[in-house]
Amino acid sequence: MENEYPVEKRLPPSISEMTLFEAIATRRSIKKFSSQDVPMELIGQILDAGRYAPSSGNVQNWKFILVRDRDVINSVTEGCMDQNWIAQAPALIVVCSSLNKVKSFYGTRGEMLYSIQNCAAAIQNMLLTTHSIGLASSWVSLFDERVINRVLNIPSGDVRAQAILPIGYPDEIVPAPTRYTLENVCYFNSYGSRIINIERVMQNPIVLTKLARLAKSVVEPIKDTLNRKKQ
Repeated sequence: MENEYPVEKRLPPSISEMTLFEAIATRRSIKKFSSQDVPMELIGQILDAGRYAPSSGNVQNWKFILVRDRDVINSVTEGCMDQNWIAQAPALIVVCSSLNKVKSFYGTRGEMLYSIQNCAAAIQNMLLTTHSIGLASSWVSLFDERVINRVLNIPSGDVRAQAILPIGYPDEIVPAPTRYTLENVCYFNSYGSRIINIERVMQNPIVLTKLARLAKSVVEPIKDTLNRKKQ
């Protein structure tokens, strides 16, 4: 029987080359971008990933503002507390939360918590998709809301800017940050109840080997590009 509600097929082929876990484990926050422009098709894929995120009661309270105008990018950067590297990016995605709908459904908890959680899920979707298609970004949440509201005509009160995602091609290699072990962050049955050597039970050596190979395949081309620039 033919599906009455066909699923949109807009995911890029390159996503299938990187597993979800590989994208999660190898994504980095990038603060240096090349001057190469980003095609609208790729930005569309990133935005699509955001709107497929889960949300409380499916309220989908996120709104995305795509900024490509150089003057507007510079103005947004001025409101980002001396984070001048943002102006390098060819594009910005500003993620906003529309409060009225989620507040009407869930009251104060919806306004203070769900409205933020929903947008955070959309942001993570977009960050992972950005990385998986060969682009880079960073989650910027330090900014002066008054400046961002004025520059982007965001209505104060009902809508709040949650994050700014600079989008571009990476021009730096960021080493893997240190992470707490599972033993330090995972409890069993009650808070604080640990299992010693949990990684030996839960970690898959096959996954670790694949991640090492993937990291090498991602880093080597960037190294070559940076070396050519130095010469």
